[in-house]
Amino acid sequence: MTLRAELTVPDDVIIPGEALTAHLRVWNESRIVDAYQLRLVGPPAWWPDAEPDLGQLPVYPGNHEKINIPVSLPRDSELAPGPLTFAVRVASVEDPAAVAVPEADIQVGEFHDAEIEADRARVGGALWSSNLVVVENTGNATATVRLRVAPEAKDAPLKVSLRRSRLVLKPGEQARVALMTRVRTPMFTGTAANWPIVIHLEQEHAENASASFTHRQRPLMPKHVLKALIMAVTAVVAFAVLWISPVGGKKPKVAAESAKGPSQMEAVQEAEKKEADAKKQEEEKAEQKAEQEKKDQQNAGALKKEQLNKSLVVSSRPGGKLEDSYVVPAGYRLSFKAVQLTGSGTGTLFVSVSGSQLSSQPVTNPKEVTIPETVSPEEKEKVTLWLDCQPPQAGGQSPSPSASAGSSAPPSTPTTCDATAVIVGELIPLKGPNSVAVKPPS
Repeated sequence: MTLRAELTVPDDVIIPGEALTAHLRVWNESRIVDAYQLRLVGPPAWWPDAEPDLGQLPVYPGNHEKINIPVSLPRDSELAPGPLTFAVRVASVEDPAAVAVPEADIQVGEFHDAEIEADRARVGGALWSSNLVVVENTGNATATVRLRVAPEAKDAPLKVSLRRSRLVLKPGEQARVALMTRVRTPMFTGTAANWPIVIHLEQEHAENASASFTHRQRPLMPKHVLKALIMAVTAVVAFAVLWISPVGGKKPKVAAESAKGPSQMEAVQEAEKKEADAKKQEEEKAEQKAEQEKKDQQNAGALKKEQLNKSLVVSSRPGGKLEDSYVVPAGYRLSFKAVQLTGSGTGTLFVSVSGSQLSSQPVTNPKEVTIPETVSPEEKEKVTLWLDCQPPQAGGQSPSPSASAGSSAPPSTPTTCDATAVIVGELIPLKGPNSVAVKPPS
């Protein structure tokens, strides 16, 4: 039995992220009615949104049938520009030995894109600070980018410089650039100030991007150092006063010299009292200093607050999972700021904390979940996102490859849906100086 098939695609250049329609023709040159099993072969069959199995195509003897095959190119830096060969395997149902594999080339075009991010969102220092800028070429062609950095406020007393301002990155390549911030006008004392700094990414063939971080300018003389200095100066002055007092060597006056002044005995007693008071003050200061040092040692080993930005991802696609959880680490409790939801497909999202369901909403229109202040899971308790993916309604299904008149339609596309929950909050120690009590329910 002879089998002939032909695969054609448009000659246009296709940019990754766009779609095209391939055309497959199959001739039945036998004398019997036959059906042909169609399967996509090559890179398009491995892409996430592809359906490799195209179903069966019946063809009458001496005739041919044509089907359209939609192909969506993923916007991925690994998809290199140039011709991309793929094929369709056509196998006879009546005669398994009759197989044809027609091929075609997709002309893949270039696309340019890049991402920029600061390594640390906040740095600090009285005179200077350093940070790293992470730049990644997410396009599929070599990109030349330029970096500019400056404080957001024009009156900021800072000078910011980059180690490199021009980068040439291959597709998928990532670069880290050092950044130095110097303080032009230091503060001797006072309250620390926050200065936002913006990094601009300029591209030749794509839209510009930006990222930011904050430099916290600290005073040269912190409050606790200033207090210690004042106490030390006070102690020196008190010692000098005692040194030049009558007890320190100055000749006391005789009671007979002035009828109005104190007697010699009273002057000596008063000087001894001052000396005893000064000694007592020195002992109290020494005890306070020892107690403060003890507190500082305890605070150094205590758990500290940490910012949390965690993503939970669920998907009904092959290899995905319908439930994802985050477990609060030992020694902490989680204080929520926001739970942001995104999703696609048809189904229902559920958010639960410590086994109690807090939210239920459709995948098609997710929105931010408001967590009550009294809900604060502690160590080893879970925040769970799970997905109930449901079949789409009639008329809402994604189109599947369609056959021309007289041919049977291939099976519909399986149901898929995805969802992501971004948990933004703060991990607070359960014990120690950095712990904070949970607000009671109102």
